[in-house]
Amino acid sequence: MISKGSLIKIGIVLIIAISYLLVFGVSERVDASEDLEAITTPYETAEPIEEVTTSTVGSSQQADPLEISFPDYTSLNVAPLLKPFATNGAVLLPAGYEDIITTIETSEPDVELVTGDTTTAKPTETADTTEGTTAAQTEATTDTAVTTTEDPNPSGEILRVQYSGSGGEVEVDALEILAKVVMGEIGGSFSEEAIKAQAVASYTYIKYYNQNGSAPNVTVKEPTDKVKNCVKEVFGQALYYGDELIQAVYCASSAGYTASSKTVWGVDYPYLQSRKCELDSAFDPNYGVKASFTADEVKKLVKDSIGIELDGDPGNWFAIKDYVDTVYVGTFSVGGKSTYTDDGGKEIEITGRTVREKIFNYQLRSACFDVTYNNETDKFTFTTYGYGHGVGLSQNGANSLAKTWGYDYQKILNYYYPNTQLK
Repeated sequence: MISKGSLIKIGIVLIIAISYLLVFGVSERVDASEDLEAITTPYETAEPIEEVTTSTVGSSQQADPLEISFPDYTSLNVAPLLKPFATNGAVLLPAGYEDIITTIETSEPDVELVTGDTTTAKPTETADTTEGTTAAQTEATTDTAVTTTEDPNPSGEILRVQYSGSGGEVEVDALEILAKVVMGEIGGSFSEEAIKAQAVASYTYIKYYNQNGSAPNVTVKEPTDKVKNCVKEVFGQALYYGDELIQAVYCASSAGYTASSKTVWGVDYPYLQSRKCELDSAFDPNYGVKASFTADEVKKLVKDSIGIELDGDPGNWFAIKDYVDTVYVGTFSVGGKSTYTDDGGKEIEITGRTVREKIFNYQLRSACFDVTYNNETDKFTFTTYGYGHGVGLSQNGANSLAKTWGYDYQKILNYYYPNTQLK
């Protein structure tokens, strides 16, 4: 039996043990809790990082942000449009010329020189109406229908023209057909001022023929908004010499000089004189274009077109005798002859136009050219300057005047049609 004194001792030991556990056990738990809080607090209480998501059409899936990388810069190595084949042997290409030049092959109108008494005086050899038109343009203009709005004549004026797919002469709204003609001639990439100048020239050209009882052939294409707006800005304005509408012919490119109507068609107009075009050699894409033919090809072309038999050294077959309008080939010798006899027995002078139009059937871009013969390759190389007959407004030249010298359409028209008035 445990005595009362022993019980007291046991009780004191238990009290001490319990006190120890209560004091030191709670302290350890508190320390552990503080340690846990020290570890977890930064993640639980810090401001959350904003999530970046990528959106996919039809999906709300979240994903890591996309890493975008850009390829290293690579030069396009674009070959220059201009070729240094000028008569002086070099063409200086100024910095930024790529922004000035727009390569476009445009068509020149089917020129019929009409006199005031409604008599049509055609050139000796009539130009091909699709000359200079690109394959894409030809495809686009073939069987093109001139559509009309609910109002068949919104501009209040009717013009008479004919074009591929029109089935002959048609009467159409002036504003609508003019925009199509301008688009068919130069497209919408040219300077706005050059487009406006073309619009005035085309409008004058069509009205001139209508006034004299005929409907000219035109090239049409569906216009862009840019072309429509440019045409609207100048619609109704035409060129006059005195009180008469002028014959506002135009071509794709001049050759450093425009040609005069007198040397090309034998009809002298005071506003269609030769004009120096300083920008052609630097900016015109048709300045210095080469075309090559074998000696056999040349021999056949000459025989079939003008009946002259060529023999002996091909290097002696051709010779330029003189020039007209400064740079265009005038009299030309073929096989030692400067004339040929036509089918009617008439003796005809051989000129640069004869070479371009009759012998080579417009395979040469203009009557301003150089010609060389290479014995090793047995080939003739013609280097041409300009594109078309060269008379009147140069379409590529107008674009250069606008972009390089800042000419507006009025100054462009005065440049190519001097002594005329815009009314």
